[in-house]
Amino acid sequence: MVYMRIPSNEPRQASKRRTIDLELLKAQQDRLRHHARLHWTHWFILCISLVITVFAWQTSESALMTRDQARFEHEAERAITQIRQRLGHYEDALLSGVAAMQAHGGEMSREEWRRYSEFLNLNERYPGISGIGVINYVETANIPEFLASTRESSPDFRIFPEHAYDLSLPITYIEPEEKNRSALGLDVAFETNRRTAALHARASGLLQVSGPITLVQDAGKTPGFLFYAPYYDEENAWMHTFDPAVREKTFRGMIYAPLVVRELINGALGEEDTLVDLILRDGDDILFSGNPDARAHRPTFELEEEVDTHGRVWTYTISSTPSFENASAINQPIMVLISGLCLDAMLFALFWLMSRSNRNVLELAEEMTNSLSSQAQQLSEKNHDLESFAHIVSHDLKTPLRNIHSLSQILEEDLDSYLASNDPRAEIQPCLSNLQDQVTRSQSLITGILEYSVQDGTELPTTIVDSRNLMINIIKQLGMEPGKVKLVGTFPALNTNKTRLEQVFSNLIQNAFKYNPDKENATACISSTRKGSFYQFSVTDNGPGIEPRFYERIFEPFTTLESVTDIHSSGIGLSIVQRAIERQGGHIEISSKVSTGPGTPTGTTFTFTWPVQSSQVNDELKQNHA
Repeated sequence: MVYMRIPSNEPRQASKRRTIDLELLKAQQDRLRHHARLHWTHWFILCISLVITVFAWQTSESALMTRDQARFEHEAERAITQIRQRLGHYEDALLSGVAAMQAHGGEMSREEWRRYSEFLNLNERYPGISGIGVINYVETANIPEFLASTRESSPDFRIFPEHAYDLSLPITYIEPEEKNRSALGLDVAFETNRRTAALHARASGLLQVSGPITLVQDAGKTPGFLFYAPYYDEENAWMHTFDPAVREKTFRGMIYAPLVVRELINGALGEEDTLVDLILRDGDDILFSGNPDARAHRPTFELEEEVDTHGRVWTYTISSTPSFENASAINQPIMVLISGLCLDAMLFALFWLMSRSNRNVLELAEEMTNSLSSQAQQLSEKNHDLESFAHIVSHDLKTPLRNIHSLSQILEEDLDSYLASNDPRAEIQPCLSNLQDQVTRSQSLITGILEYSVQDGTELPTTIVDSRNLMINIIKQLGMEPGKVKLVGTFPALNTNKTRLEQVFSNLIQNAFKYNPDKENATACISSTRKGSFYQFSVTDNGPGIEPRFYERIFEPFTTLESVTDIHSSGIGLSIVQRAIERQGGHIEISSKVSTGPGTPTGTTFTFTWPVQSSQVNDELKQNHA
């Protein structure tokens, strides 16, 4: 007889599920591969970092520029202030000369003026001033008388040059005389700038600076000017404000100082290399021009300021020099920019390395996934083939066993009259009974093998299971007498696979009575408690107990502590129980009391956990009907 395995839809459905899983896995890998590349968020972070770098660079540069601008303005104002202070010193010298002249009643001899000049100590107290002298006002008609009087102390004295103006303003005294001898007798009325300033000083009674001139005593012929302080007949008349016509009548002359502008500037600012360069103008005339080399480059900072200087408007144009800019040249903004760009480059390199590493890991994972997927598919196919093989083998093995059992029954029926006679062979009946028992045991082993083989990791459908009602149905199916099994505690409603849970309880309850030698008094107690995300169930019997050395052995397949003559025991029940519980994520434990003498309580307790898997349903079916 040939048995054919009828193809079913289950393999094709399993294959379809595997295909769907593989497609889902590949879709997830595609998404991961997309994230393994540089994402727009990476570029966004890099752009933000670059913007922050540029902003920090510009902010640093602006702050330094503002600081340098303030420093330059300070240096420029310091230069102007020092020049004005130096002119103030010269003003003091001239005013003291006026005071000396007024103290002598408007007349001082050459010797008196020399002593006064020596007392001033010009070279030390007033560096930069060429000399200090006296200019007398002489009307044209009085020139011969003036010359005669002056030549008494200075025989070679003469007034020059000749001019057409009806007044003379000759330089009568000047100290130090040796240095300024070429100016002695010079009539300052001959030249417009000299004359204009002198007449303005006479009319205003104030100190006056002349326009740009070339001093006769200056061998370098550089721009210079005369600094006038007028004095009058009346004592301190030059300090009072009155009619200019009155001043002209009482005007006697001026104390003056010839100044070379370059000496003035160098005396005020020093000749060393300064941080700023100066150009000094009087109108369109350049009085002083600083270092031409400093203006060979375009200055970073420049300032122009007009200053009223004793009747003249001087224009100061001050610019930064290379010395200033080198002193201010701090590389902080460049360092900020370079540091920021380096950080951006490192950030990009980090993103790129992370992306590359992710791609490498993904490629390795893809290779492993493909390999594992192939192995899983092969294993699944082998498991399915083994399961099919187990069904076919169990069917093919059960058929001859059923035939043997039927044949033994037929033999027993045919030999019934012989066995009832007085001379049958005594071993025939036991042999027939033993034959039928071995067939029954073989059928139990085959059924156990089939049940154990289907305990794979396949997810079975779940449903709402009322565990108390499940206990009651199992007890009825096993034909237990009422009161033999006691239920203690609150039994939950679980969202789980009913078949798996039913297998566990069926085997444990059946074993509680199967292996109890006192069938009449055998009992079992089942309890339930909540343990976090699991429920803990206990099945306790009053059997003979199990020694601790057998605790692990009883869960091994095809292992039984009873005699092999127990034809209904396959020795695989507890293995099925343990495998079903562990597939659900729970675990099973055993505790037992073995008899140590007459009257000693005995019994075995199997405790296992089963996951809740979902929230309790309908308040656990109202506490299982209260």
